[in-house]
Amino acid sequence: MQETLARKRLKHGILIAFEGIDGAGKTTQAKKLIDRLTNEGYPAICLHEPTEGVYGKKIKELAENGRHNITPLEELELFCKDREEDVKNNINPALSAKKIVVMDRYYLSSMAYQGQRGLSPKKIEDMNRRIAPEPDLIILLDVTSEVSSDRITRERKSIPNAFERKKHLETVRKIFLNISEGRNNVKVIEGNGSHTADQIASHVWAIVAPLVKEKEVT
Repeated sequence: MQETLARKRLKHGILIAFEGIDGAGKTTQAKKLIDRLTNEGYPAICLHEPTEGVYGKKIKELAENGRHNITPLEELELFCKDREEDVKNNINPALSAKKIVVMDRYYLSSMAYQGQRGLSPKKIEDMNRRIAPEPDLIILLDVTSEVSSDRITRERKSIPNAFERKKHLETVRKIFLNISEGRNNVKVIEGNGSHTADQIASHVWAIVAPLVKEKEVT
């Protein structure tokens, strides 16, 4: 969790989520956005899902050890319980305090990753909307499974975990793109390597700046 000291006030909280397959650059861009918000004087907090809570740790164990002994629905329930705790303990309090909440993953990830396991993305969304507020803005960083796998193995110097297998990632990517169509709060940014991380961050800021300016107390 990362929080900023603020010089500017907002009329109400703002929820922004970064989404995309593993290796898309979500964590990098979430951090860069928090840094920019800090420099601009906005009250902001950065959160990552899965969390470090009880259910989040169980999810991370699945990622490391494999998903062989858990059904897709049981896996989804872990994500929902983890998110429900995050909403109660972190997201809603920050929004009530009129802060900008920047999420490194949120419920579109559940729709895409558990959707890849055969569950209905629409039903997953319905479950999440009962427990989690809808983002004001979702930034989908779109990269191919080839780019994703290369970044995981080369840049992170790690072996892909159970959520990062290349044969699954392209299906997950397609679900992300499919469920993003027609959503006014979703902006898709291509991140395959034609632009640097700083250039993508500038693109993100061009999208975010009007939103936060509109909510600023003048």
